[in-house]
Amino acid sequence: MKNLVFLLIGFILLLLTGCYNQVPTGNNSAIDVEVQLKGDSTRYGLACDGCSDSIIVLLPNEGGDPIKFDIVTAKRNGMVYGDPQIGDALAIVPNPIDSFEAVMVIDLEQMKGTWTFQVLPKLKPNPTKTDEEILAEMSDSMKKALFIPREYGFTLKSYNQASPVGYIMKANSLEDESPVEYPKVTVYTSWHIFNGRLYIYKDTIDEQGHRIPQDSVGFDSGSMRYLSADSMAALFGKKVMQYHRKKNALEANKEAQKAEEQKSTTMDNKH
Repeated sequence: MKNLVFLLIGFILLLLTGCYNQVPTGNNSAIDVEVQLKGDSTRYGLACDGCSDSIIVLLPNEGGDPIKFDIVTAKRNGMVYGDPQIGDALAIVPNPIDSFEAVMVIDLEQMKGTWTFQVLPKLKPNPTKTDEEILAEMSDSMKKALFIPREYGFTLKSYNQASPVGYIMKANSLEDESPVEYPKVTVYTSWHIFNGRLYIYKDTIDEQGHRIPQDSVGFDSGSMRYLSADSMAALFGKKVMQYHRKKNALEANKEAQKAEEQKSTTMDNKH
């Protein structure tokens, strides 16, 4: 009888392990972020019933009983990012002295989505004229048509996948004739929280189409500063980047796409 019980328990554990290990296979270009997790003291799991203004009850991803974390100090220090709701995926950095006190709480569910900041084009270098001279020769309507803001950023998805925001479909091949140019769009493929910091990993394929070794893939690392339903801020290096939530990547640059098509039509008419 005991052997039968042990067999049943083992079978149930095997099923649970299979559920936790399921990941999508659609994005083969994303870096294997599990390699990046060595040394991560963050606890991950779901917010459970019993959460309050002073307590987070976390059902850990690795299994086991729910854990109660005291978040009073974290809240007082402004280190609770987002508005955790029951069922939300959370990242909790525990106090190294008191493992049941949270130093930081990040609502991972709220972090998912499209986040952007605005960029403007710059004049291309001209060997014969200064920027001031070029601008002085432009009409107001031309400036308005050329200096269209675009939204750059990233979409943070489930299973630690990410994608870039900022690409605009070119309506014709006359882009090189434009006197302005936009910054290069940074390609992101995955993201993760590591000891409370946000890591966003860049493209895993180089410009020649060769795969970049996993330990050589670039990334941007920032410390959280703010997170709400429609805004996010993080400190990257010495600069605080402020992001606004958009519906999706296409919607983010809907107006810029229209402007690009109008600009292309204008340039076509000149030819």
